[in-house]
Amino acid sequence: MLNYHSYETFSTQDWPWIRLVVFLQWCPFRCLYCQNPDTISSDLNKQISTEEIITLAEKEKQYFGKKWWITFSGGECLLQVKELIPVLKELKEKWYNTCLDTNWFLLNDEVKEALRYTDHILPDIKTINPELHKRLTWVDNKTPLEFIRYIDSQNKNYRIRYVVVPWLTDKEEDLNKMWEFIKSLKHFQRLDLLPYHTLALPKREKLGRDYPLKDTPTAKFNDTERVKEILSKYIDINTIN
Repeated sequence: MLNYHSYETFSTQDWPWIRLVVFLQWCPFRCLYCQNPDTISSDLNKQISTEEIITLAEKEKQYFGKKWWITFSGGECLLQVKELIPVLKELKEKWYNTCLDTNWFLLNDEVKEALRYTDHILPDIKTINPELHKRLTWVDNKTPLEFIRYIDSQNKNYRIRYVVVPWLTDKEEDLNKMWEFIKSLKHFQRLDLLPYHTLALPKREKLGRDYPLKDTPTAKFNDTERVKEILSKYIDINTIN
């Protein structure tokens, strides 16, 4: 059984094509711009079984095309890696296409086993700057970067995502250093630039939590284009979205 927050059918996010997305509960990160702050706490005790997940997916089969797509997101799905392994394994036995959307805070034998039953991976680079990473998430970025190196060494199918936050993650010096990291990857495929937004503000207010970035402007088209322009000096423009 997995502790979950909610699920979303017919999602077009969390990897291309229509997907069933299961949002698992709990997260060790405290991202200042988290869009799902209600998935952080471990207080919610809703559970979902493999059979229930498959039943949900079966209802959507006809819309999935040639493959049946399921993403586990959060929260942080790897906090429940022991429970997630048998779920992923059974899904693969039934020929479902699986994806993990994770902060990659953990890299151990159980996580490596979970990856055996995972088709696609969505890792984030919050920022390449260690000090800024701690400021944004409350944790360091050593393990997340190690994790990306690991999945790259295993030639896994992955896409890196990067949230463009004005005044914080759009510094040219940090972007240049991120490129140095990406350049070290042998199987890099794509970098998705995500514009920072404040859609989670009502959720935080409902939870009675402060919003540290309330004075930070949302990222406009020009902001992401500027970051893309800086990175395109080094990365093929066709690999940046």
